Amino acid sequence: MSLGTIAVALFAGGVAASAAEQGKETTHDGAIVTISSTELVMKGKDGKEHTHAIATDAKMTLDGKACKVEDLKAKTKIRVTVLSGDPKAVTHIEGIEENKHFAHTHDGTVVSCTSSKLMMKDANGKEHTHSITADTKITCDGKDCKASDLKANEKIRVTTKKTNKGVATEIEAIDKNGDFA
Repeated sequence: MSLGTIAVALFAGGVAASAAEQGKETTHDGAIVTISSTELVMKGKDGKEHTHAIATDAKMTLDGKACKVEDLKAKTKIRVTVLSGDPKAVTHIEGIEENKHFAHTHDGTVVSCTSSKLMMKDANGKEHTHSITADTKITCDGKDCKASDLKANEKIRVTTKKTNKGVATEIEAIDKNGDFA
C-alpha cells in the first residue's frame, strides 16, 4: 500500500469513529425551569441549572404521548436526550406529570446478573433480559458499582435505550436506601 492510501484509510476510520461517537445518546433527568421553542433551561438532579438548545426536529412527549413545547410547563419532571457530539442540543424531551416513571425506565428486582446480561423481574412478576455494555452506568445506593455487585432480589431501576429496550443504559440498585432518587 502506498503512504497516501494508508493516510486515506486512517482518515476514513477516524471519521467513522467520530460519527459513531457523535451518534451516542446520553440522557439527563431533572425538571423544567423555562422552555421555549428553541431553548430549555432545566434543573438537573444535582440541583444545578443547565441550558440546552432544542433541535428543530426534537421529539417531545408528555406521559408517553406526543406533545408540543407549550404542553411542557415549569417544574415538569423531564428526561432529555442529547447526542454526545453536541451535548447542548436536545433531540428528545420526555415529560412526566401523571405517570410515575419515564417510558424507558423499568422497576423490579434482580433475578440474576453477569457482566453482560441482567435478568430482572418486574412488579407483575414478568421476567425481562437486558444486555449490559461497557457504557452501562451501574450504581448501588447512589455509588458507582459493577454488575457483579448486583444481588438476587435486590430492588433495581433499569433505563434502556429508546431505540432498543433490550440494552440497559443505566442500572440503579437500592439496597440500603428505601427509594430511588
